[in-house]
Amino acid sequence: MTLKASPSSSKISLLDLWRQFLPLSLSDVAMACGDPMMTTALAHLPDARMNLAAVGIAKSLAIFFESPIIMILHASNALAPTARSRRALWRFTLLAGGGLSALLLLLTLPFIFALLGGTLLGIPSQLQQTVRIVLTLMILWPFTIAWRRYFQGLLIYTGHSQAVAMASIARLVMVALVLWIGFALKLSGAVLAGTALIAGVILEALVVTFAARLLKATHPPRPTDSKLNLPTNLKSVWNFYCPLASSMLVVWGGRAVLVGIIARAQDADIALAAWPAAWGLVLVIANATRMVQQVIIKNRGQVSDRQLIAFALTVGMLCSLLLLLGSTTPLGLMVVQSFVGNDQALVEGIRPVLLLCAFVPLLVAVQNATQGFLVGSGQTRGVNRATCIGTIILLLVAFLGVQFGAQGAMAAAIAMVIALATEVSYLVLNLNKQQA
Repeated sequence: MTLKASPSSSKISLLDLWRQFLPLSLSDVAMACGDPMMTTALAHLPDARMNLAAVGIAKSLAIFFESPIIMILHASNALAPTARSRRALWRFTLLAGGGLSALLLLLTLPFIFALLGGTLLGIPSQLQQTVRIVLTLMILWPFTIAWRRYFQGLLIYTGHSQAVAMASIARLVMVALVLWIGFALKLSGAVLAGTALIAGVILEALVVTFAARLLKATHPPRPTDSKLNLPTNLKSVWNFYCPLASSMLVVWGGRAVLVGIIARAQDADIALAAWPAAWGLVLVIANATRMVQQVIIKNRGQVSDRQLIAFALTVGMLCSLLLLLGSTTPLGLMVVQSFVGNDQALVEGIRPVLLLCAFVPLLVAVQNATQGFLVGSGQTRGVNRATCIGTIILLLVAFLGVQFGAQGAMAAAIAMVIALATEVSYLVLNLNKQQA
């Protein structure tokens, strides 16, 4: 990779990058912790396997509808330097978030869900009603996520990453509180999961909005370099954002189709529960690396590319080491068992997936670092192409694995690792071409 020399005027050290990163990483870890927390609650309620599988499917579908606005955070950070670009992105955020929630509402209609969920995705008939209940409770999910990410981007740009972390912790506390109350009342696992998910994200959106206003992150920015060529209306925002939106749509569309592939595995009954439980644990650690992208977008031009890459690699290697220890040590295996209860078959389905995915945090760190360089320089189409290639590889490898009789969760894990490695390779090549 061709790297830029360090700006002579830069006073930002590796320690400063870590200070920016840690609160943001904490926000992603807090968000990811909700999944294993929910797994634990559902695993100790009646019909554990059915509820774990149904909630895993429902959340993958909800995130598919959320996916086009996942990159609002990146866009908000990148477009924050001018008041006009902020206003244009805010209008876009409201339209996109509202439209996606309306589409999710349509999906929950019984006849549409029966067609798409049962026929297209192959969701087992015994799970369909439970999945639909969870989705119905999560109708506002895309709109709330879009709103939240816009204000998170402003907070990151203005240097208030601690507020982003505090909001995510508030979300985690809300999820824990709802789960605790629901568990004590012995509520249905589906109702409990859907309520906890939407209550947590609504609270987080309210907290970041209040924090952005209190900390004046919403105030017009200082005048910047007039050479900045940032979008200033809906059309130009769409041209900038469309490749990012379609990238996430492809990613989470692929994850939703992956569920359909797992549903056709020979051990589908256990795989549909084991895969979301195992992947949720992987994401607790892998998500800790994702915010390297925001640090790179914010600091590129002030810090050398070499220093930013070294920072990202350090983050990724530390997190991969943590996951490796968690998947191989007795203490780590005790943690896994505490999440899924006494279902030994489920534990045995999760353990090899965790070990295989030990290097996922490193891959995610490099993926987000290279994306950060490309997004920061406006090269969003390179991110889109890499995502498409990675998703095609993911589905192809998973499909072949299931066809050759592999266990569903293992097929998904192998496919995920190969897909991430392929995507990262393409991103690095694309970045090298840009810097050549």
